[in-house]
Order: sequence, then C-alpha cells, then structure tokens
Amino acid sequence: MSKNFLEPASDHVLVVDNPRETTLDGISLPDNVRQQEMAYGTVVYVGPDTKHTKPEDQVCYGPYAGKTVAFDGFEFRLLCEGQIEMYIRKTQ
Repeated sequence: MSKNFLEPASDHVLVVDNPRETTLDGISLPDNVRQQEMAYGTVVYVGPDTKHTKPEDQVCYGPYAGKTVAFDGFEFRLLCEGQIEMYIRKTQ
C-alpha cells in the first residue's frame, strides 16, 4: 500500500515553523508584539518552479504569510517563494 505525501505546485514551498519565543527574560510578550515579529522555519519540500529555495533552507517570513496545512498529524505552512523575506545562511 502506498503512502500519500504533499508536493507543492509551481513556486510554492512547504515549511515547518520553528517554535516562537513567547517570553523575553521571563516576561511574557503581549500578543501585539508577537504579531509583529517575523516567523522562522525550515523548508521541507519545494515546488518544481522554485529558483532560490532548497529543502532544509532556514527561512524568515511574515507571521501571516502563506496558509497552514495539517496533514498526517503534522502542521506545515505553504508559502509562495516570493513570500520568503530572508534566508538564514551559515558562514563558510
């Protein structure tokens, strides 16, 4: 029996969000501050038309970017490649 998997179309990427900090030095951040923060995640799959993004890239995007997708008990975020605002690269 074959298993189902998600494959993004065109220039879309599938990202797993990194956990967000809700405190700063033990002080809980108010919701309006957390909503202004950027979200970080790890790219899991890329669509066939992506130009700059690869699986395992660490990326930064707006907190409301993309759509949330729940599949097989996991939660992903589906973004257009253009919604990625920054790549987090390691120095060589």
